[in-house]
Amino acid sequence: MGRLQEAAQAKGSGSTAVVSWLGYDAPEVDGSMATTGRAEPAGDDLRNFTHGLRESHQGERAHMTVLGHSYGSTVVGVGASHGGGLDADDVVVVGSPGMAVDHAKDLNMNPDHVWAGWAPDDIVSTAASDQTLGENPADKEFGGKIFDVDTSGHGGYWDDGSESLANQGRIIAGKRPGKGDYHQQPAPTPPETGPKW
Repeated sequence: MGRLQEAAQAKGSGSTAVVSWLGYDAPEVDGSMATTGRAEPAGDDLRNFTHGLRESHQGERAHMTVLGHSYGSTVVGVGASHGGGLDADDVVVVGSPGMAVDHAKDLNMNPDHVWAGWAPDDIVSTAASDQTLGENPADKEFGGKIFDVDTSGHGGYWDDGSESLANQGRIIAGKRPGKGDYHQQPAPTPPETGPKW
């Protein structure tokens, strides 16, 4: 959280607050991570939380970014796609297995403000996505935007000094991040033809 705050302030956001929200029962390695069963109630709670932040804020409207990592991105997707959305200015997901929707336009916000980051060696955002939790938000067909990630693995998105961290700071500050490449689905293997010897 501290790194995100520093990255946003370094990109000119001025005063920035970062809240770590884990108000739900996260899934274990027991199959619950392949369903939205844990994300459904969590999405409602997250939406109530972000709406509460808006309601309690005084003065000029603050720029709010909601960031979800791994299954947390599924929670963000469920929260954003129901009940009028999260009322966020930007949504960022990293290492996402899916946001429980098939398109960024389903998140009750401008798809140009839905951002995904993915590392090529992060199997959650490359192999697990597009399975049971909706389309991969890093795919072009999802309709969001991709920011550049130069880190490795499922937990490296906030490595100190990385472009990935700097780009998340830019988004939090309300600025455009460096563009990344969309994830490409591997081409299906054609069926074998001809006689087998």
